[in-house]
Amino acid sequence: MKKRVLIPAGILVTGLLSAVIFASPLVHGNDQPTTADLSVPKTVQTSAQTATAAKVTGTTANAKVTYQQSGQSEPTATYQQTTESTAAKAADAVSDQDHNGETVKLSDGTKATEQGVMGHIYVSWQKENWSVTTVTDTTQTLRTDPEKLAAQVNQQLKTNQITNQDVDKGAVTVYSSAQDTTANQIKWQNNKQIENVKGQQAATVYQIAKKAIQ
Repeated sequence: MKKRVLIPAGILVTGLLSAVIFASPLVHGNDQPTTADLSVPKTVQTSAQTATAAKVTGTTANAKVTYQQSGQSEPTATYQQTTESTAAKAADAVSDQDHNGETVKLSDGTKATEQGVMGHIYVSWQKENWSVTTVTDTTQTLRTDPEKLAAQVNQQLKTNQITNQDVDKGAVTVYSSAQDTTANQIKWQNNKQIENVKGQQAATVYQIAKKAIQ
């Protein structure tokens, strides 16, 4: 059962991907008769963009919130909740990540794997039922060390109480820089229900997921 979360004004989340959540109404399914009872922020501001919930659609079992940045036609981020007929089908909807590659250790001792594929370097690790992958473009490796990025993302996920959460299955993909599409993703499954947050910026995705998962 999800609980409603009140966000005090001026909460600042620090770290690699920081974001400020302004005190504004939460989007709740009870306010939208055709949506599930969602607990996601109305507005999330990062250092480079402000995402506002522009549209809520769906049914009790399947709902979607679309976030937009002012003046931008494409979605900045989305939150989607879906319900499958069985828990097995829901688990199948959360893709298994590739953990092949050379074994490396993150700064906190977490074991991970690193591999280069088609111009990108992937660092992946497991945290309980969560699978996490960071993606660094090889053109950015001079200013972004893939293993340092992975360590920072690992810490951010714990700080935002995402991978600390008990889920049946979860998957996280974080890119080293903001994307033109909603490529950064946090997706998790509990029983028959799937929740999926996608965004151009990882910071925005963190904040939406943090509220939705608790």
